[in-house]
Amino acid sequence: MSVYLVSKLEAEKKKRAQVVLGVSLLVVAIFSISVIFFQLLLRNERIEIESHITEVAKQSAQAANIMIAGDFQTLALYAHLLEKNPQSIDKSNVDKCLEKAIVNTRFLSMAIAYPDGQARIYDSRKGFFPYQNVKSFRYFQSAIKGKNFVDFINNYYDEDKLIVLFAIPLKSNGKVIGVLTASQRVSDFINAIDITAFNDQAVVHIIDDEGHLILRDTSPKTVLKSSIFENDEVNDNVRKEALKATNPVSYWFKDENGVKKVAAFVPLGYNNWKVLAILPFSSINHNTKMVLRYAILFFLLINTLVVIAARYNWIVRQRSDNMIMDLALQDDVTNSLNKASFYIESEKMLLKTDIEEEPLALLTMDIDNFKVINEVYNVKKGDKVLRDIAKIISKAVAENGIYARLNDDNFAILMKYDSDEDLIDFVDGITGELANYKLNIKLIPSFGIFKISDRSLTINAMCDRASIAKRTIKGLVGERYAFFDESLSKAILEDKQIEDEMKQALEEHQFEMYLQPKISMATMKPCGSEALIRWNHPKKGLIPPYKFIPLFERNGFVVEIDKYIWEEACKTIRKWLDEGKEPLPISVNLSRIHFKYDDLVDVIQGLVQKYNVPQKYFELELTESAFLDNEGAVNSTLIRLQQLGFTIAMDDFGVGYSSLNMLRKLPVNVLKLDRGFINEATCTERGFIVLNHVIHMAKDLKATVVCEGIETEEQAETLKNAGCDIAQGFLYAKPMPVKDYEDYVYNHKGAYSK
Repeated sequence: MSVYLVSKLEAEKKKRAQVVLGVSLLVVAIFSISVIFFQLLLRNERIEIESHITEVAKQSAQAANIMIAGDFQTLALYAHLLEKNPQSIDKSNVDKCLEKAIVNTRFLSMAIAYPDGQARIYDSRKGFFPYQNVKSFRYFQSAIKGKNFVDFINNYYDEDKLIVLFAIPLKSNGKVIGVLTASQRVSDFINAIDITAFNDQAVVHIIDDEGHLILRDTSPKTVLKSSIFENDEVNDNVRKEALKATNPVSYWFKDENGVKKVAAFVPLGYNNWKVLAILPFSSINHNTKMVLRYAILFFLLINTLVVIAARYNWIVRQRSDNMIMDLALQDDVTNSLNKASFYIESEKMLLKTDIEEEPLALLTMDIDNFKVINEVYNVKKGDKVLRDIAKIISKAVAENGIYARLNDDNFAILMKYDSDEDLIDFVDGITGELANYKLNIKLIPSFGIFKISDRSLTINAMCDRASIAKRTIKGLVGERYAFFDESLSKAILEDKQIEDEMKQALEEHQFEMYLQPKISMATMKPCGSEALIRWNHPKKGLIPPYKFIPLFERNGFVVEIDKYIWEEACKTIRKWLDEGKEPLPISVNLSRIHFKYDDLVDVIQGLVQKYNVPQKYFELELTESAFLDNEGAVNSTLIRLQQLGFTIAMDDFGVGYSSLNMLRKLPVNVLKLDRGFINEATCTERGFIVLNHVIHMAKDLKATVVCEGIETEEQAETLKNAGCDIAQGFLYAKPMPVKDYEDYVYNHKGAYSK
């Protein structure tokens, strides 16, 4: 073999060795990076899971505190009534008193105990029990000394059942004359604190100041026997920190089966109790391992994955297009047809049907006060009820027609029928099914029925007619359906006339901006205003907004009207600046429809720049409903507006079921409380407590509180005592033309005094 060949072979061997070394180093590097990546991922997820499980515990603690405070408030109200009428608790009157008191509560039982320990107990299911001596019971000993008491105890007449027991002292002239008690189902308490999270892997308990479980999560996931510290692995330092901490604490431990878990403690405001939320470590570990496997696979097969990714991208695009089409035509809650697809399928059904031979009717249906379900339970439960309603309608319609969920709890049905009795039987069938639905809140439907005789009408017009009929029975007890007839078409004609005139009215400046002053509760002087709209019709005179705003919101013209008012507000502020006056901010409304347009921020910013108006004088108000359509887009838009210097106000706070959740997520500077808060606060002590806490919570969030709809001195005094910043209502001033508002503010006619 020649020297050349030898050297060549050596060179090839050296090159191969270098390649092997390079590949080996690459493998080691990939492995090392994967291990480091895994460790970082695991660490970050541990931190994140501790944060999330602590949030679960906080939410459960908040729910528990609200429920306990509410039940104490109810009991205190009855105690107050009894203390004003001491003879009502005499033994001769006590039975009637207890039986009457429990009717309007959710208590399981109520009792009155006298100073000698003799107690009369009334159970809502079992009636009265003979007098019992409760002098040795802890709740009696606490309450008779003037202290409120709450605990989870075995029912004293049914020992195998746990109850929540409340006790408060009854006083007369500062002296304790007895004890008033009430019990609550522990299941209601468990449901209140049971927060679904982490694919339902988290469990929630309540523990005492020694770590013993006094209220256990009843799910099969619970493995603790009596105490969170029953495992020796938990050292004394961790134990002391968890039990004595006044702030949320989290730590890791192993249960008796050796399963690693994370626990979070959040203090309750009663008895040194704490809410304990626990989550298995496996809930985190599974996802982390999956990410690591895919990461390693990606590094090892990167070249192959490029080809696979290209093919996969094409497949995903195809599937995505199909999915988008399905989503566009399918309701995302009930999986039934949505509004758009219902209109399409209804047109097809009309084309295929001879309505003279096979009559068709379009029905609209909703559930009376459905929002109460979302408020009492939660949105998830509300969606479950909507799905069940859709199943009931689907079964009733069968092959006889089609149905859809249009929005919220509104459904539409297009079906064949032979006589009015068929339609009534259909309505009665669904009404009966809903009456038997297992829910503490009754599901009461309302139907509007439009019998189709004119095929030239659009499906939208048919739905409007059915809905008009439905509105005629709202609030009428026992009336479940109404047929549309021509006498109802007057409303349609009025809407049509408004639609025919609205564009011309806008061009001719028939719409006028009115301003309603806002009053500082500290100085009792104007500090701003809300822009409202009136239609000054040349023939009909002043048309109130309730006549046209709902229609404009349905047909989208509210966008043009709002922009008109925005510009009028900017013009007015510019005028004040030019006259050397110090402007007071004007708040304008943002409709939920505005957020469907990408140029919203540019339009608003363009207006204030056009008139050279500082953003601090141009306040933006929007209601909770605006957040529901596209929370992410609304949130990002509001953040951009805030960054530009605009003030954001949430209007009608407290009307919807998600007020607190929205407040937690969205950037708002001003909170406008709905008048329902004010009315409740002046009528009940409980209402005032809720109002007071809402105002203080808003201030903790650095938000200004505005209360609207103030009509009486009593309401004003209540709000001032609760810490409200700004008031608005007829007590101070009604909405007025700009000229009158200028007199009110700048000519010193706006100072309010009793």
